[in-house]
Amino acid sequence: MTSTDASMAPAPPLLEVDTTYGGIYAGTSFEFSQDVADHFNGAARRAGHVLPGEYVPFEAGEYFSIACPMAASYPREEFVAAYGQLRARVDGELEFVLADHPRLFSNSTEDWRRIRAVPTYIRKSEVPEGFFGAVHRVELFQGDAPLFGPVERFFHTATSGCVFSHIEDAPGKLVVEVGGNLDALARTGMVVFFTDPVFGEPLGATQVNEDRSIVPLPYTLLGKDHVGDLMLFNEGLVRGVSARESRVVLELYFAQKGTGLAAALYSGHTRDTAFRTDATVL
Repeated sequence: MTSTDASMAPAPPLLEVDTTYGGIYAGTSFEFSQDVADHFNGAARRAGHVLPGEYVPFEAGEYFSIACPMAASYPREEFVAAYGQLRARVDGELEFVLADHPRLFSNSTEDWRRIRAVPTYIRKSEVPEGFFGAVHRVELFQGDAPLFGPVERFFHTATSGCVFSHIEDAPGKLVVEVGGNLDALARTGMVVFFTDPVFGEPLGATQVNEDRSIVPLPYTLLGKDHVGDLMLFNEGLVRGVSARESRVVLELYFAQKGTGLAAALYSGHTRDTAFRTDATVL
């Protein structure tokens, strides 16, 4: 594209944040292993139709996320261009150009060529010492236009909030254990799952209580995350989780056996053992 072509290109749309679940999410903590980094980077190399500015490589390490759900889905080309203009401002001082950091676009469940949300992952080393384990004020801008906030969000350490400790392999399902401070989970009753398409779409979920009673829980497919034309995982939400006990055990059921990516997350910290590339439905 020449400079003349670029100047004549239509301006990206002004994005609108979805406020259904409170708007932008910020402060969730992650450990990404080298296997996870290699998994996503390899997928980006294999994918077709990867747009300029769509992908930034992952590295192993500790990250926090700023996730932006949108009120509507947008054509990929328009969304990626608009995403390149997004800035997050924290406490009126720290600024992050989101396009400078790794991210995973969440595509529409009906058409992979439309994007509905984007979690951006920022290395924890990019903020001052003592930043985590506290509430911070977050604002989102597209260029100079305010999109959302200011709102207060808690930025988690590796031990604060819900701690997703591991995902276990099992016949016909995957099992996740959640410990730590379950207050946020008690308030919302929600857990997000990323699961590889090799397993098919999840069939449903259950919670296993300490007395071994089993409670069915609803699973909602939110998006089909892609890089280019290559699907990375199903993104889904389990609701109705009870956090009255010291730990929570959830089971996610599948029709297909296989080995692939699986992760569980919400307000807290996801260990690398709960963000796996070798999870296996037996």
